[in-house]
Amino acid sequence: MISEGLVVAASQAAADAGAQALAAGGNAVDAAVAAGFALCVVDSANCGLGGYGGFLTYLPPEGDAVEVDFNTWAPDRLDPAGFRRPGDISQSLVGGAAVAPPVTVPGLLGALERFGRLAPADVVAGAIDLARDGFSVGRELARALAEHWQKRDGGRPEFAAVYYPDGRPPEEGERLAQPELARTLELVARDGASAFRSGPLVDAICTAARADGGFLEPDDFLRETVAIGPAESTVFESAVIAGPPQLTSGTGVLFAALAALDPSALGENRSRGYVDEIARALLAAWDVRSAATNLALQSRNTTNLCTADADGGVVTLTFTHGPWFGSGLVAEGTGMVLNAGANLFAATADGPRAVTNMAPLVVRQADGARHALGGTGGPRIPALLLTALVDVVHHGLTLADALAAPHVSVRALERELEVEPELLDVAGRGLPMGIRDYGPTAGLTRTAAGCVPAVDPRFTTGVASV
Repeated sequence: MISEGLVVAASQAAADAGAQALAAGGNAVDAAVAAGFALCVVDSANCGLGGYGGFLTYLPPEGDAVEVDFNTWAPDRLDPAGFRRPGDISQSLVGGAAVAPPVTVPGLLGALERFGRLAPADVVAGAIDLARDGFSVGRELARALAEHWQKRDGGRPEFAAVYYPDGRPPEEGERLAQPELARTLELVARDGASAFRSGPLVDAICTAARADGGFLEPDDFLRETVAIGPAESTVFESAVIAGPPQLTSGTGVLFAALAALDPSALGENRSRGYVDEIARALLAAWDVRSAATNLALQSRNTTNLCTADADGGVVTLTFTHGPWFGSGLVAEGTGMVLNAGANLFAATADGPRAVTNMAPLVVRQADGARHALGGTGGPRIPALLLTALVDVVHHGLTLADALAAPHVSVRALERELEVEPELLDVAGRGLPMGIRDYGPTAGLTRTAAGCVPAVDPRFTTGVASV
């Protein structure tokens, strides 16, 4: 498939929403924001309007990459005793106490206002339709809802009212409508990010969190939450790779691993030398990362999308609300699942810091090719992206072939190699890595001929073109 504009997302419905934005005259940012809002409806195990944010990386047709950082922060009322200490990777906070200020909506709309062409109502329209009219439940959402049902004894009443309307988890292929979430999205379409600064949505979020031992107050939502500026970048052989801040994202490991690699030691693709050098570089990168950020080793459950427009712009976006369904709380009357982002905060000498593994990347190669790339899978994200970059830049594979190749990772704390089963004999050691140990990595490539998608064939990924 070669096209002028392209959207790759965790759901076909979300990809279609992004493509509709492109068809309406939007650029890659408009498409990413439209697909992101749609994912808040159809991929709600991994993200939502009540999420604590993520990162959007944009490589415009001209100029350097820019970054929209909408990670969360620690309000003053959060007792520092609840922060994880260096090396402590247990979950400290649950329920309302785990809810940090939601930043997904201000982040997406901040990107739209700065770099997009369309109005908020235009990019939210697809998500409203999906929530109001319903959508076909996908395999992963069905599995997540069934697991939540079993682990949480059916979930809290507000959650069950949204996701178990028939008194049971929906099966794959059944339709799920979310009328309260549709009304919340309509409010966002009308009022923009101000709906998450004050008013009934903010009051509902605070009430739900405080009723369950949380700490949020309305004045927490008045803080400026979105940072927009130049992306951080590094050079690997012929490529310039840009992504979110190293201090608070997975690029802190990824960029360090790229710097530690000895290309002459890689050997043939997926050979013993390749596996050994990838593992050595990853372990070295985790070693030099601040001990206070080790909590990110257990952080997982995210969603990712990539977009491209006819002008040459490419975007990659990764965001989350913590573990599946975040805190498990739903703010009454809103349909919004609230995040569990307070478990990201690390106590450091510089104060509390929220650290994630997310690392949405844009890549420019010397021959003019542009790539957008992102992954899910918690602490394995840096490894998945590292091997993809090595395969494309060093070995000359297409991005699609790189994502299809057997995965290699490490368990940093245990200093153990992980490989997919077909590499165990090649590696001569290591722990077998199953498909549930990581999530889909996806992206796209743009050349003078047009755009082509790159998806992990182990998973179902939505692709839409214009």
